[in-house]
Amino acid sequence: MSAHFLIRVQAARDADELSRQERKVAEFVLAAPDEAMRLSLAKIADAVGVSEPTVLRFCRKLNCANLQEFRIKMAGAEAIGLPATHAEIAPGSSMSEIAARVLDFSVSNLDNLRRQIDAAALQRVVDLLMKARSIHFWGNGASGIVARDAQQKFPLFGIPCMAETDSHQILINASTLSARDVVVAFSNTGRNQAMLPSIAAAQANGASVVVVTSSSNTPLARAASHVVCVPTLDNTDIYTPTISRIAALCIVDMLAIAVAQTRDEFASRKINTMKEAIVNVFRSETSTKHEN
Repeated sequence: MSAHFLIRVQAARDADELSRQERKVAEFVLAAPDEAMRLSLAKIADAVGVSEPTVLRFCRKLNCANLQEFRIKMAGAEAIGLPATHAEIAPGSSMSEIAARVLDFSVSNLDNLRRQIDAAALQRVVDLLMKARSIHFWGNGASGIVARDAQQKFPLFGIPCMAETDSHQILINASTLSARDVVVAFSNTGRNQAMLPSIAAAQANGASVVVVTSSSNTPLARAASHVVCVPTLDNTDIYTPTISRIAALCIVDMLAIAVAQTRDEFASRKINTMKEAIVNVFRSETSTKHEN
């Protein structure tokens, strides 16, 4: 299924597909989608501070022949449900209003991910992970949290897994890899320049590199062996990219569960043994506390 049209607008902006002036139009559309759908060509140009031809070029960059087609696609986005944004949380909002807005924002974005997830791309990554000797998860900043979570699920993958979140350590890790090692790198923007040398080093050593990012048209995605797109409407002006992190965590679960289900009965028994050991230790600790 096609992505939510506003996410297509954001992806074009983030992937540097637009000129500086066209990017201003994209920012206006993302900040005020209702106005962008309603205003005339002249009024959009006036509101943004650009020329009318610039607005038309912006529309064509989004595969819209004219403003009318742009409006139709925007109307389709509204029918699906325009994603709420954190920016709409007014100062002085009550706790219940903040909670509702944040949850609505999360649900609408995850619903969009469900609508247009690329199952074939995920399956190709699962096939790659099934043949891997080891898996190396990379991520900086907020994406590092996702990398750590993925490493924590290593019993489901059934092979050694590592997580690196420091750029220098990632490069060191890349230099030690070889054929049959697989890297899964997380980057919401796909523009983490510090990770490009590490991707190149890993591939030079024969390792495969999967990038989980917002768009296939980003520097990291273009450098990768495989790409899993996780387009979301994160508002990073004030907040850290919470929604993209949640979506990426869901991708990790999808991959881990698919790999676990594909492995043989012996691997399944090992996972069950691991779970039983954890339960037994927990019960023993609980019993000791009660006795004390």
